[in-house]
Amino acid sequence: MSPQPSSGPPARQERFPWEPESLNRANLATAAVRRLLSQKIPPRGGHAQTLLVAAGALVGFAAQNSALEQGELLTARRDLVAPESLMLRRSEDGQRYLAGRWVSAPLLLGFGHGFPLQRFVVQAASKAGAARTDFADYWELERTIAKAAARGEIGRLQALEGSGNLARPQHLLRVLWPSVRRIVTAPMPLEMTDEPVLNEAHWPIALSVVAARLMALTAETVAPKLAAGLVMEAAFVAATLDPDLVDPGRWTLAPGPRGLQIARDDRRRRVVA
Repeated sequence: MSPQPSSGPPARQERFPWEPESLNRANLATAAVRRLLSQKIPPRGGHAQTLLVAAGALVGFAAQNSALEQGELLTARRDLVAPESLMLRRSEDGQRYLAGRWVSAPLLLGFGHGFPLQRFVVQAASKAGAARTDFADYWELERTIAKAAARGEIGRLQALEGSGNLARPQHLLRVLWPSVRRIVTAPMPLEMTDEPVLNEAHWPIALSVVAARLMALTAETVAPKLAAGLVMEAAFVAATLDPDLVDPGRWTLAPGPRGLQIARDDRRRRVVA
């Protein structure tokens, strides 16, 4: 069964990993992303479910980017990388997709991550009235999505009870991800003291904060059990996507003699120059 967090909101004596050095930067970024999503996809009426899918997809793709960042940094030290940490696979029809513990850790309880998406989702849904027994086995859901990807059914959402006709995560990400990436890397306003940029490893956490707040915003329109399922499933789907489907050219991935070789485009260009 999927591990579950204790009931109630997170104890705020815990600090997010960007606190206190980048507290204002993180607050500005999460508020800006929330405004962007609410402007692009109205949180009321028939679009509320799509808004939650978009929020989950952003967390999942941020988790993938965090894993790729970690993988690139450790390319020369494969002795430090456990088996199945990050894998590039091909489906039965030749499509690329990603899998591995580094991709899953920011999403699921049980990997030792301090602030996984599942924790935020369960707490937000519980606050909106969901019972502990309402939640799916999210580990099993992730396995189901991985099996679908292997068959070539990449990027498809399952038909959850009560869900409508929803956009695919990859289609939403193509529109939203460039703007979100600009927001989380934007300089501080001139009138504010500068703070360190948010580490890419922290992007999934910041976007999980956004997803939980959007679940609260849509609680009157989308039942909490369904909201939790939409966010989690969209995150799992987005985390498996070939990064070129969303952010073409940013990552170069290829098998190598010591495992998966990873290079980020801007760093590679600096080396060549």
